[in-house]
Amino acid sequence: MHRVSFIPVLVLFVCAASAEVKTSSRNLTPLNRRAGAESASARGGNASLSAATPARETPPDTVTKITFLGPKSGWGFVQETSPCYTPQGKHIGKLPGGTLFKYTDVKSTSKNAMLVCSVKRGETWEGPLLLDCTTIAAYEGDPDTLAPDTVRNLETYFTLKGKIADRHEALADEALAANPHFAAARQAQQAYQDSITKAAALEKQMVTLTGSRKAQADEALRSLKYEQVRVKAKADDAARTYKAWKEAHPVDPAQLAADPQLRSLEQDLQAAKAKVAKLVP
Repeated sequence: MHRVSFIPVLVLFVCAASAEVKTSSRNLTPLNRRAGAESASARGGNASLSAATPARETPPDTVTKITFLGPKSGWGFVQETSPCYTPQGKHIGKLPGGTLFKYTDVKSTSKNAMLVCSVKRGETWEGPLLLDCTTIAAYEGDPDTLAPDTVRNLETYFTLKGKIADRHEALADEALAANPHFAAARQAQQAYQDSITKAAALEKQMVTLTGSRKAQADEALRSLKYEQVRVKAKADDAARTYKAWKEAHPVDPAQLAADPQLRSLEQDLQAAKAKVAKLVP
């Protein structure tokens, strides 16, 4: 008898100087599956699974952090196109939805928990690399202990979920491009981020300076800080203008429903889900 389980997570809300840990309402009850002598159970515990999550107000200056709560090893699939990193945290590319992985450890980071894993490309495994826990569907055990058809059917299902997510993103990008204030808002925000990066570099450089050179760097940093106030105000104004136009011109849900590519993918997903209905939420 083989057992397959989704891994539950915790959502950690860090608010100012205090932290509140709550169990995520997205955890799903186990699902059971039998096929001849084979049986399995699945429990949803991934932030991006399709279980409904009640909307909640997030206070200002609050950081939401997802903590992976489960065994230190297991396997699963990437649910949507997701960035991956070296064990040192360097971004090395993206993994498409449907990518099969095995993980051997969970690494805590300043953001979300990351799984230390190897991914399957063709017939070979590559790794180790880091993968954000919020973009995956995780199972306990080892995929090699399951019937190959079960793993293939799950791969098909999650590959289609990834393609649907990609299509939604592409349609959202088209909607952004239609906003006449999008480019200006993006440029203003980038200018503000550049000023932050430059200020950080100056502060780091000042540690190595002395005498008149340190005084000059200090003056340059002070001037940059004053300029940064103006740059941020411009970025905030541009963002408000962009948001106001966006709210006045909402995307018509019928446009998504009428998209032929999305409709085709959704139909394929339903067919794929029929083969793994008791193994996915």
